[in-house]
Amino acid sequence: MKIKNYKLKIEKLTLLIFPLIFVVTTLLFYPSFNYYFFQDDWFVLNWVQTGNLASFFSFRPDVIYWRPISMPLFFKYSRLLFDFNPSGFHLVVFLSHLANIILIYVLFRQLKLSQKISLLSSFLYGTAAFHFVPLSWLATTSYVLGPTFILAALTLFLKERIIGSFILFLASLATSEFTLTILPIALIVGGKARTNFKRLLPFGLVAAVYLLARFVVVPIPATGQYEISLQPKILTNLAWYFLWIFNFPEKMATIFFFANPAASLAVVLPFARLLILPLLLILIFVVVIFKSRTSFEKLFRGFGWFLAGITPVIFLPNHAYPMYLVIASLGILYILAVGLDKLKIFANLIIAVFAISWLLSSLLTISFSRKNHWISNEQAISRAYVEYTRMKVKDPSAGSIFIFKPADLVFSQKNKFTLVETEDNVKQVLNGDDAMQVFYNDSTIKSYYLTHQQEIDFPASLPIFVIAPTLE
Repeated sequence: MKIKNYKLKIEKLTLLIFPLIFVVTTLLFYPSFNYYFFQDDWFVLNWVQTGNLASFFSFRPDVIYWRPISMPLFFKYSRLLFDFNPSGFHLVVFLSHLANIILIYVLFRQLKLSQKISLLSSFLYGTAAFHFVPLSWLATTSYVLGPTFILAALTLFLKERIIGSFILFLASLATSEFTLTILPIALIVGGKARTNFKRLLPFGLVAAVYLLARFVVVPIPATGQYEISLQPKILTNLAWYFLWIFNFPEKMATIFFFANPAASLAVVLPFARLLILPLLLILIFVVVIFKSRTSFEKLFRGFGWFLAGITPVIFLPNHAYPMYLVIASLGILYILAVGLDKLKIFANLIIAVFAISWLLSSLLTISFSRKNHWISNEQAISRAYVEYTRMKVKDPSAGSIFIFKPADLVFSQKNKFTLVETEDNVKQVLNGDDAMQVFYNDSTIKSYYLTHQQEIDFPASLPIFVIAPTLE
């Protein structure tokens, strides 16, 4: 009877802890609920406004991704539900993030970790600073919704519910290219290598067809940042991916260079308050590994998971961002969880110090990103220009031309954004013609972006609207 009562208390505690994790996570990320549409958001909104259902599932040679569920379908049905209210879109994404928190608990319990440590792992993942971009930019929804399907599929696979796992794998593949990591991760953490290899054959066949379609039949535009190559910078990126897991600000990768540490330290020094806690977290992580005498097998599983989880982007040396850690980070959290589960001395104290330090470091990094990240600036530009334009132009006729010019300083300051003279900020955030075509539901509208000194001659018969935002 005592054992049953104890288990009941643990279950009740679990039910109480999850709402607490949800509240803390919401407090960290709720300002992102108001982030506006910008860049690729307008592209997808225009796509779902003019394209048919079949186009949502077709491979496009002009975009790097194939994500029918997390891009066109998500935008299509969110638009039907919430019109142009971005908060509704963000709410759907955030609910998926909360689901991921629960799924990580279930997955780690399946991997034989204790309830306490599994809850801690869910908390660490849910509050990690690397979620800032996916929870702020709707075009990156795949890095939230994708893990929902991936975690569910992986958990079912480990539970030997292969058919259910395979169905979720198919849905996941239509959501995120990171789905391909399920295969190596399942082999790494699942044990029973020969049995699981056979079970994964249908998954592998689908993955092979997918890769053939994406790289041969309709090749992805692998140019610029998306150019695949083998460079020493891959090792540098791996180091940053590891550091970002522990809430290092993304910006550090642009000002600290491992090849020149002495000069870089002088540049990084003003940001020391943002780095102390992440460094402490890494120190605790290393101490836990040694003090718990974590086995080589567990370390292999964790670091193998980390490497497998980052594989889809690791060979893009010029394209590294923290949001790509949504699966890889779980490998490092797994190592930490295994170590903490084995600790006997000061275990609860170490867990408390780590959890508090993690939360504070995440809060500092997210706050820093909210003030300094280009995403915050670009969504503010987009909102200000769209709202100003809609106020000035109510019902443009077909074939109308919009000429956008830089906003004055007072308008920019009031709307909390900055325009850089050497960059096409406005053109970039409104995505060329897309924003105006979406809002006025007219694919004949054209948008041009000029400085105050530039002029273009248009036929007198065309309706022209010059948009130069000002408070006057």
